[in-house]
Amino acid sequence: MDPVLDETSLVPYPEVPASGRVEALAQALKAMDLLGFARTLRTVRDAADRDVEGGFGLRRWCFDRDVTRESRLLVANRLSKQPFIDGPDGLFSVAERQRVVEASVEGDIVWGLGLAALEDGVAVGLTTASRNEGAFSSVSLHELDDDSEFTHTVDVFVHVVAADISRRSAQLRSRIERTVVDGRLLIGRFSELFSNLVLGPLAEEQLASLRGSEPQFRQLLRHLLCLDRSARAWKSKTPFVPAGITSSVESTATLQHGRFGPMRDFPVPPGYQPFRWSLHTKMTGGDGARMYYEPRPEEAPDQMRVLVGYFGSHLPCVKYPT
Repeated sequence: MDPVLDETSLVPYPEVPASGRVEALAQALKAMDLLGFARTLRTVRDAADRDVEGGFGLRRWCFDRDVTRESRLLVANRLSKQPFIDGPDGLFSVAERQRVVEASVEGDIVWGLGLAALEDGVAVGLTTASRNEGAFSSVSLHELDDDSEFTHTVDVFVHVVAADISRRSAQLRSRIERTVVDGRLLIGRFSELFSNLVLGPLAEEQLASLRGSEPQFRQLLRHLLCLDRSARAWKSKTPFVPAGITSSVESTATLQHGRFGPMRDFPVPPGYQPFRWSLHTKMTGGDGARMYYEPRPEEAPDQMRVLVGYFGSHLPCVKYPT
């Protein structure tokens, strides 16, 4: 799910410097990244150049020294990503399908909010005089097809500061999970949703085979999100502890057992040396699924990758040999 930019927020707001508004947008996008949203920002074609202060657009204000370097790069890089929302080949036209739709807010045509309304998407925007924290915007959709013409209204929440994402994290996380309905889609979006996780060959095969109807499928998504979020929050020289899920290590007796130990020698992702996996998360229901993982700090400070080697039934061990 790609966040869309409300282009109606790209207007001057004299009470707040543009640098502060850009910083707030960057922090909101970063908070969405941590939840697992796609690291993109869908915009209209001229979004980077609409006047937000002093006749300059976001393209110019992303170079302002009052905006942190990380935030400047984050916003600037995402403004240039195609496809754009508007235009004959834009995302809005694709969403129209076999109908014609006009989206408006208080009589003004909108593209970003229109796309969010059509596809139950997630919108972000700059702070404005009328919206210095997240709020709903009522989008009117006037639709025409071969047989009918009608108008209806969809309320779209526009997130403008990181606190909006924190406050609505449960709803937002649920929307991410709804976009992944089976293992095929999960693998297709894996690097986008979980950029700090790396799948081993067996784990990738196991996840790809899931139908989405398994009792643990939604739990699996939550465990992956928790691992990825914990990897992002990890600080150098501190233990890696997955937040929000139950995990444990295998006993030494099981790891050294002649039969049970080798059962945990799962293939590793390319570029990593083989090892015997021990850390695993635990899921409830069904056959008590386990997901084996291994944290691997990167050379860069505060950078963590988490390898995932296995997802499946509870494996035999010394304590529970069958």
